[in-house]
Amino acid sequence: MASSITDPKDFARHINEKMLADFLRSQDPPIPFDSIGDTPSSKKKRVSEDVVNRFIDAIKNLTDTKRADRIFAEMLYINELSSERHTTELERQALEDDVAYSLTDLATCENYDERALWWYIHHRNVFDRYFERADTENLAGLRELLIKEEYIVPKERIADESKLATFGAGVATIFENMLRGRKFKTAHFLEEDYILVRVYLENLPDNQLVFEGAANEVRRTAGARSLFSIILVYSPGEKTLGIRTNKPAENVQLLAELFCRTFLGCGYVDTTHREYNVENKASIRQLELTPDPDSTIERCYLKAVEYMRSGDFNKTLRLDVGGKNLYEGTEQMELLVQLAHINENDWRPRKFDIKFVFKKPDATKGRNRQITATLTKRGVNLKNTPEDQKIREFLKAKGFIS
Repeated sequence: MASSITDPKDFARHINEKMLADFLRSQDPPIPFDSIGDTPSSKKKRVSEDVVNRFIDAIKNLTDTKRADRIFAEMLYINELSSERHTTELERQALEDDVAYSLTDLATCENYDERALWWYIHHRNVFDRYFERADTENLAGLRELLIKEEYIVPKERIADESKLATFGAGVATIFENMLRGRKFKTAHFLEEDYILVRVYLENLPDNQLVFEGAANEVRRTAGARSLFSIILVYSPGEKTLGIRTNKPAENVQLLAELFCRTFLGCGYVDTTHREYNVENKASIRQLELTPDPDSTIERCYLKAVEYMRSGDFNKTLRLDVGGKNLYEGTEQMELLVQLAHINENDWRPRKFDIKFVFKKPDATKGRNRQITATLTKRGVNLKNTPEDQKIREFLKAKGFIS
């Protein structure tokens, strides 16, 4: 998502005066804020510092300090979707939900911050619905566990609202010492082959001050976060449970235990870590990278290999293929290994970069879609697009991953 703001003024400086007034009027009850048509001192600025200060003061001077904190938290919430990708996806979400909206009015927004705020003010349901799904397509860093056959259940049985609520509360308990709050939300998405469960901090807890300081010197409290998110991908066909969290890795075991106990009637001890066999592919000659003729993958080639010295993890060596021999990766890499005099008994590969180039649909123009997949012992950095799924299938079929 968009980078977190460090000061609420940074949010206000990017929003025109009328929209700042609309944002405050959209609160319940509305907060008075006069739009006086003040002119900013620079063409690069959306509003003057006077408008920014009046906007901050209108919130800070509320008699209910907890309400002021919640409004500042909402600004962080909106900022999470203030990027080109997210604002485009908000439009797609509206079309998917069959929600009519004014393109003319939306076109008056001059930056992504204003577009995100526009959706929040005028179509809050669309904003909230997309926020649930935002960034769930990125599965890079997913830790995968293999589940024993006897504990596999259909993915539809995971979509139990009561159990999902229990699971979300359990996640809140795991992280309560870090976040000091329990206001979590659990969302789930049924796909063709799996179910994705996402638990995220919907808003900051009432007892946590979001911003501190005098009205004209407001700064964000250290450690305050507007979004905390974990993603779990349960695939009964693959007999796997994938976990991605932006918190310490030691919580993977706790999350796996919670998920298995809640939904599968087993525990973490009934799973095993999926071990990717990149390190076993010690010889570059073993990499067979020919896609099937019927595949949407047009070609793929080894782009780079990063080696690690046996017994000394701090010493690495990266060989990168480029230039005229770009599409002869495997052969060229083997030649580079020979020229570099690499003894594969002393050095072992720990990271492979494989470039995938996809066929263009008929009658389409432009560049072929390209994706670089990085394989390590911990997994592969793929997302959840159709192309990424094709790459995952290819790597499994070739034996590069289990």
